[in-house]
Amino acid sequence: ARPRSIGSRRQFLQTSVVWVLLLVGCESCLKRSEVASVGEHPYPTCDGEALPEGELLAEGVLLSGPLSRERVIERYEIRHRGCVNVITIRQEWSRQVTDVEAIFDEDWNPIRVWKRMGIPGVPNPERFEDTRSYEFRNEPATMTELNAEGRTHRFFRGGQPTALIGPGRMLLTAWIRATDLRVGETTRGNILDVREIYERVDEVAIRRDPDRFEESLGRSVRVYTVFGRESVFADESGLVIGDLSGLRREEDLEGAAAPPIQVLDPPDPVNTP
Repeated sequence: ARPRSIGSRRQFLQTSVVWVLLLVGCESCLKRSEVASVGEHPYPTCDGEALPEGELLAEGVLLSGPLSRERVIERYEIRHRGCVNVITIRQEWSRQVTDVEAIFDEDWNPIRVWKRMGIPGVPNPERFEDTRSYEFRNEPATMTELNAEGRTHRFFRGGQPTALIGPGRMLLTAWIRATDLRVGETTRGNILDVREIYERVDEVAIRRDPDRFEESLGRSVRVYTVFGRESVFADESGLVIGDLSGLRREEDLEGAAAPPIQVLDPPDPVNTP
């Protein structure tokens, strides 16, 4: 028999790996593991007092650019609430709506993250709702998930995360402000990435590239790159205002954003999951 080519052998090995993972179960190959329970912490407070409404630092809408395969709308609000900073996001596209509340300390280090995913337009949306909270006050960091199948708890392998990457671009504002990099500097660390269904902790770098004059915005912007390939634009305060694929603030584009998609009940990050 003729020997397989290198490409054929590689394809055979990749297929074999996929079948093995299917047989043993995917949970064992992920950087998270299910446990019976996790450490529970109260919703963050300031000296035992409930968080005030606080000071609005920024709010607005980001719209995906022409290189995006889907029209994505990201509505955001950033508040300084007593002793913490809070970023809330609603990311909308045709097949999913995601609500996020991320709480950081005053130095923009993550404390707790809440995320709810829903599917617009289905007959029984509550069957498809998935709510998760991520607790950085536990070591290792943990997740509690609630969906139609019940409640589960997991912890993350890969080291204690010091920053967060999540749905949308605005959450990168926290990491940018926490690192306060100068042009040419790079820092890396264990980052919890909660953008996908299967979250993970990985070592990720963020680099500040030379500032540039962005003609589409008519201004000079700071440029930050993560994963060595995803670059975003920020203003002098570190607030994300766009990216290389054409993401822009609503006020920087012609035409209004689509009206919000209503999915399930209003977000409740305090009492769920």
